[in-house]
Amino acid sequence: MSATQWIDGARETSEYAAAGMSVLGYVDWDGSDASNERVLMRAPLINRDRIIRDQYVRIEDPLGSRSGFLGRIVAGPFFSHKGASTRSAFATLGRGLSGEIGILAEIELQGEMVDGTTRASKSRPASRATVQALNAGEVADLLGFSGDMVLGAISGQDDIWFRLQSKNKGVLPRNVGIFGTVGSGKSNTSQVVIEEAAANGWAVVVLDVEGEYTAMDAPTTDQALLKNLAQFDRTPAGLKDFHVFHPVSCTSEAEAAEAFTLRLADFESSVIAELLQATIAERNALFDCIEHLESRARNKLSTKESESLGVLLDPSPEAKVPFTLRALKERASERASRSNEFFDYTALATKLMWLVQSGAFDQPNMRSLDPQKMLTPGRVSVIDVSVANDVIKNLATADLLRKMFAYKAAHEDSPPTLLVIEEAHSFISREKAQTMQATMQMLRNVARRGRKRWLSLAFVSQQPGHLPPEIFELCNTRFVHTLRSTHNLDVLMATAGDISKEMWSRCPLLGAGEAIVTSPQLKRPAVVTMRPAMSQRRFTR
Repeated sequence: MSATQWIDGARETSEYAAAGMSVLGYVDWDGSDASNERVLMRAPLINRDRIIRDQYVRIEDPLGSRSGFLGRIVAGPFFSHKGASTRSAFATLGRGLSGEIGILAEIELQGEMVDGTTRASKSRPASRATVQALNAGEVADLLGFSGDMVLGAISGQDDIWFRLQSKNKGVLPRNVGIFGTVGSGKSNTSQVVIEEAAANGWAVVVLDVEGEYTAMDAPTTDQALLKNLAQFDRTPAGLKDFHVFHPVSCTSEAEAAEAFTLRLADFESSVIAELLQATIAERNALFDCIEHLESRARNKLSTKESESLGVLLDPSPEAKVPFTLRALKERASERASRSNEFFDYTALATKLMWLVQSGAFDQPNMRSLDPQKMLTPGRVSVIDVSVANDVIKNLATADLLRKMFAYKAAHEDSPPTLLVIEEAHSFISREKAQTMQATMQMLRNVARRGRKRWLSLAFVSQQPGHLPPEIFELCNTRFVHTLRSTHNLDVLMATAGDISKEMWSRCPLLGAGEAIVTSPQLKRPAVVTMRPAMSQRRFTR
């Protein structure tokens, strides 16, 4: 094709633009470095403001039998002057509009368009194929952005809202991962997901390790966010049905926060051993003491095994638990004289005494965590463990996981439930995974078996590199904010095959609030600018 033909094409494109039509440019000739996944677009300078990265386009190929291709602008716009070198594809512009300056942009082919959807293609558009801009509705339909949860917009294209479907069992119930460094916007993303899930009838429970979410009953006071919120038809608003709970041994900044006690008998014996970091001899002693007390309770109360679930889910002080922390500690102390290399009752009693002194366990006349109270449609419950030490935080997390799953299993009519675990790497880490097999198995069961019961886990972490690899495999919807550490990026890249290397290369450069999003609902990963939260968040850093 001659330079004259390209000039005519540029003029024709300019005429289309002046008439309000969507043509941006034309597919350029292939260079020596052409690939199956990319094409170059040549455009006139008049379209400068219409050509932006991450923009989705339709490529119409009149010379072929294809119905069209979906593409995304991934590089450019590049500007070239007449007389530039013709050695490479990026320098073959020749003469653009007015014979001087023109534009080149690189387009990543997303697939072939057939009946309003995209599918993998084994061909490419021919040179001179027209490149047309897509409107917001077309992009949303093609990429799967339709839904009732308004979370943000495609980066650079504020008119294309990013939504997820709250009623789709293949989205939230398949678990969520929210990752990003400090200041990247991951906490805002968590808050937005919480707001939208609650607005659509989900019961949301947040394990808050920093106290950030304890003020969500109040509207945001950041005046700079008002304009951005208005773009999404949102205004500052606090959550109406909002409750904060905290371990009795701790405090909370929330004025109406309710205290709860942990009951040691509510935990599986192996989980207690792991979270206490018990040695083998201490573990043997622990199991022996628990077995003795449970056996005595069965004989005394004639408790059937089938009734154990009811006891677990009974939060009242009158619940017939088989033992308490103090009773377990007294049993270990009684048998201290029988300690040996296989059963270390003395060391066990010491560790249990530390738990007694913490004041978090088996407090008389105090209720334990109550799933029934939290699992109400639209209700958001925050478990504030910001003042607790790591052991109390981990035990509160384990208690919450076990009771939520047990309640959902026993009450099929309970609402869809989202359980958000902040700083998940502090609860179950890659380094501790081998010594926390029982805890990991519990987490695995909840994450995998919770889907059929509409129980979703959302893992939030600034250090994904410290999470066990299988956590990522359990998170099918992911929001990846800025991560600059190769250690953190590598583990995500290894388990997200649908995100291209080019998109991953942008991760360290994402702006605050921007995230790479992948989900079973989406036909392609997308870079999204999350909307601001409507409710208030306490800033702890």
